[in-house]
Amino acid sequence: MTTLSYPSDRFPAPPSVSVDVPDDWEPVSVPSVALATKQSGEQLFTPNVIVRLGTRSALDQPADALLELAGAVEGRQDARIGEMQHVELGGLSFVRVDVAWTDPRGIAIRQHHLFTGLPREDSLQDFVHLTGSVGGPEADGDEAVVLKVLESVRVTR
Repeated sequence: MTTLSYPSDRFPAPPSVSVDVPDDWEPVSVPSVALATKQSGEQLFTPNVIVRLGTRSALDQPADALLELAGAVEGRQDARIGEMQHVELGGLSFVRVDVAWTDPRGIAIRQHHLFTGLPREDSLQDFVHLTGSVGGPEADGDEAVVLKVLESVRVTR
């Protein structure tokens, strides 16, 4: 009988991801999210950043993730999806896509999505997806903080 284990060479653990957050931000636990943080305190909309990790086919491209993102915002009021941009952060190439919509409470929401894939030897890639969100009357001021958190990303294996 053979024993399989995780993590192992055959089934590696996902990459580690870290971001720098302001002192007035706090960690939060969110289902299906590897890392989440938000500004402390209560506002109409609380600025936040989440990190999702997954495994995708090595053939998947950022455009595949963009199609999924487009499906997620489809039908939302005032939904807009920006152009794909290529940015380098923490020594890795990411694709950035900005989206916006108005939520059911009438709050204008803006999100910045960053995607990168890290090739593996088994025809798969580790996929890292960061999302920074702002909204409401403080969105313009909060956006610079959220972008700074996103731009601080470090991904290691």
